[in-house]
Amino acid sequence: MKSFDEPSSFYDEASSFVDLYDYEGALKSIKKNIDYLKSLDDIALAYLTCGFLNDKLRDNSSAIEYFSKAISLETELEILNLRSKDIAFSARSNNKYKNGDYQGAIEDKRKAKMIRLLESDKSSKLNNIQIDYKNIVLCSLSDKDLEPKYKLLIKVSKVEKSRYDLIADYKKVISNKRKEEVIKKLELLSESKYKVGDYKASIKAIRRAEKYY
Repeated sequence: MKSFDEPSSFYDEASSFVDLYDYEGALKSIKKNIDYLKSLDDIALAYLTCGFLNDKLRDNSSAIEYFSKAISLETELEILNLRSKDIAFSARSNNKYKNGDYQGAIEDKRKAKMIRLLESDKSSKLNNIQIDYKNIVLCSLSDKDLEPKYKLLIKVSKVEKSRYDLIADYKKVISNKRKEEVIKKLELLSESKYKVGDYKASIKAIRRAEKYY
């Protein structure tokens, strides 16, 4: 039986499907090879990638299922290779939001933030983290010199942006200091709404804050 210690070939195949916008083909390519992976980190990454592919296919329930599988495995690992554990929580939050589960969505966003703060506190041990959710939102990641599995993750996790995004236009004309002020204000609004149980308003404020990254 074949096994992959450092999977690459089927990730290249999946990436080729993604380039053709054939997300179903990419999903099938990964799913048929998951059972051959040996590392928990690699299996979690494969589930994470499948989650993003289901998101592309607008199958939010399946995306949530795969992100949950990734989270379950990632909790067994102290440190992930190159990526933050906040990615799966934020991605699952986004799909819960699309499914109308506002409480689940804000809970996951809060967990994601806490995880990233804890990772930052351990920065001396986690200096290998190059991929986190904020960098995904910013589209600031370079896949140069990365393995195919991480190149694919970056490719499928890119956030689709509207051509007529007023916040994106506003960001171009305000200072970084002003952006930070807006983000902080929205985060405080989210916290106040969370405390009174208005989960929809709470998650909306956080999602709006992320647009100012």
